[in-house]
Amino acid sequence: MVSNQKAKTMEPCYEYLGCNKKGCIMHGRKDTKRCWEVEGTLCNHPGIQIVRDKIAGKKEDACNDSGCIYYKAAIDRNIV
Repeated sequence: MVSNQKAKTMEPCYEYLGCNKKGCIMHGRKDTKRCWEVEGTLCNHPGIQIVRDKIAGKKEDACNDSGCIYYKAAIDRNIV
């Protein structure tokens, strides 16, 4: 039987992406907030802000539409 439950854990974006931007508010964070839920991150994917400026939507939509690999991995792991 396949479960439709969402996974509860995934490594933080900075670990998954190998990011060393210590000035980012996500860096070192160990709670369950995801980067697409937090404003003011120093995202490694430059397309996110470009898409966000065009669609004027939620940051999560921009992460999805821009092809963010961390967001795509979260989809694959049933986090989103």
